[in-house]
Order: sequence, then C-alpha cells, then structure tokens
Amino acid sequence: MKSSIRTASHSGSWYDDNPIALSKELSAYLSKSKQYSQYNSLKSIIVPHSGLEYGGPVAAKAFINVNPSNFDKVVILGPSHYEYFEGAALTSFKKFETPFGDVDVDTATINDLLEDSNHFFSFPQSCDVKEHSIEMEVPFLKYIFDKKKFSIIPMVIGDGNLRKNVELGKCLYNLYEDPKTLFVISSDFCHWGRDFDYTYYNKKFANIWESTQDLDRQALDIIGEMNSQKFDDYMKKTKNTICGRNPITIILSIIEEYQKKHQNKKITFDTAGYAQSEKVKSMNGSSVSYAAGVNFIA
Repeated sequence: MKSSIRTASHSGSWYDDNPIALSKELSAYLSKSKQYSQYNSLKSIIVPHSGLEYGGPVAAKAFINVNPSNFDKVVILGPSHYEYFEGAALTSFKKFETPFGDVDVDTATINDLLEDSNHFFSFPQSCDVKEHSIEMEVPFLKYIFDKKKFSIIPMVIGDGNLRKNVELGKCLYNLYEDPKTLFVISSDFCHWGRDFDYTYYNKKFANIWESTQDLDRQALDIIGEMNSQKFDDYMKKTKNTICGRNPITIILSIIEEYQKKHQNKKITFDTAGYAQSEKVKSMNGSSVSYAAGVNFIA
C-alpha cells in the first residue's frame, strides 16, 4: 500500500531529529558562511549530501545564497547509491517529512515528466526511502524557506553516459528557464581509500590529501567553465569518485543550452566551499570530499 508522506528515514542519525537542535546547528553553519553580493541572481547550487556534521558547514556556503522570496519550486537532482538503473526516478510521495514539518512535492510536474517514459519512471517507495541524496537537502531547504510556501521536484538520477544526461537536461530545460525554480544538485566529491576502491595519488604532492584536493579542484574548475563535454572527459580520465557526476553533467548541459539562447546574459558557476572529512596521509586512510557551488544568472 502506497504512502503519501516520505518519512525522514535518516533523521536521528544523519541529522538531528529534534527541530530546536537542528535549527541551532543549521543557523551556526549559515552564520559562518558568506553570502555573495549577487545572491538574488542565484539559479542553481551544488551541495553535499553526507551526514550533516560532515557536509553541513560546506553546504551552508551555497544555501546561504538562497533567497526564498525568489522561488516557488526546487528541483533536487541526486545520485542513486543503492539501486542500479538508467534515467531518472521520480518520487510517488506527495510530501517529504522533515523535523521542521512536511514539504510538498510538485506532483503536477512529476506527472508531466512521467509521460516521457523514455527518461523518467516512478521510484518504488521502498527504494525512495532508503536513498539519502535527496533527503539530506530537504531539511536545509525547509529551514531556509521557513513559512514561505514552496514545493520540491525530487529526482534520483541513475547511470548514464553524456548523451543520455544531455537528453535528460533537455527534458528539464523549461524548469531552468522558469525564474521561480531553483535547482539543487546533490553530490559529494572524491571518495578516497581502499573502502571506495579508489587510491589515486599524484606523488608530486607531499600528502595524499593534497593530491585529492587538486583532483577535486580540477573538477570544480571545469564545472566553473560550464562545459559538460569537458567534465565528462575529466571523469573518464581520472575516474574520480564523484557520486553526483550525472546530476552535475545534467545541470552543465542545461546551462550550455541556456547560454546559447541567452547570449546577452552573464552566467557564472563558482566554487563557494570545499572540505575533506580527513586529511589522509597514509594509504590506509580514507576520506570523502565536500564541495559547494553557486550558479548565478545576471
């Protein structure tokens, strides 16, 4: 039997389930984050989806630029960590639970997208509840929007090559064109260590963590160029374990299309923050990188 509300399955573990404690934590992260002068021109952000104590301080550096009065809808693109599929899985829930109250799902847009069966399908609710890449962004959004009414369009993105990601981007282009819709791209960056089957180390750097940081900076610089082909080439070359590589490719392809149609607009994608869970110095270590990105249209 289908439920209408997606439970906050990771609250009480990945983030605090007490609204007062969670509010204090988010407020602290935001208070240490600097708002860009052009924050009213924000269009999309990249934010981590790890446990809040790890990725929250970095995520806040992007979320601080969200002016809720500018938006009615939020498209959230996150990767699938537990299920293998191609295309985009759309929620069948009507609301997402958070410690601050429920958030509405834009079911009308979801239903419109589901008509394109070549790219979109309904995510089984048991899989939806297990996946954390979308859920981790919703409490932050609810806290920022507070009593301002908004709805979310959550999409878990499966495996795909550049062509398929560009096709998905075309399907979402009109949402990006809508000035009242914000895009949130949920992604952690390099997962380094034997546990992740990724131990790349450029020995021109004294420490492994410095090599990993350089690897991530290369990715962030390419994202700043807003070039989906270059990002795809980088991923093929480095095999960097950026879990949200497909959502990132999708947003870059959308921006490229937007640039073609709006050559008079100034479009930027800046790195707002970066951190690693550990400063790895030995091959026995492990770390996950977190990055925040902000996309403005002026």
